[in-house]
Amino acid sequence: METNSGLLRHMLKKLIWHISIGIAVWLLVRWLSPMGSVYAGWAAGLMGACYLLVGWLNWLKRRGTDLGAIIRRRRPPNVPYYLRGSDSAIHPRLGINRIRHTFDDDLDETVEHASQMLTVQESLLVKAVAFMVTGVLLLVLSAF
Repeated sequence: METNSGLLRHMLKKLIWHISIGIAVWLLVRWLSPMGSVYAGWAAGLMGACYLLVGWLNWLKRRGTDLGAIIRRRRPPNVPYYLRGSDSAIHPRLGINRIRHTFDDDLDETVEHASQMLTVQESLLVKAVAFMVTGVLLLVLSAF
């Protein structure tokens, strides 16, 4: 029961955020363009189609088909460890009087609490549903 309420809360948060962005853009285009309702309808329709596409891609990624991996660049192959020079070893940073400085790279404190409760699959589901609902609502808004 706890995870369902966390999923729903996270989904509503994303949904409200993206719908408010879409409506703000729609109102801005309607206000700034000479033929307000025509261009605003086109903008809302385009945003709705883009949100549906992103929602569909997140749904596919959740099911195991990552189409974004095709576009991403692969890392170039590294030099084997036995061919690397000894100068490339990582040394701790030394300050005045040879005081060692240690750095805390742990970003656990900055992660949102709601995203810690969700798994990757649940997060992709939340994104997919929120983007698809936003896309449908923006397509409906494009008629006005």
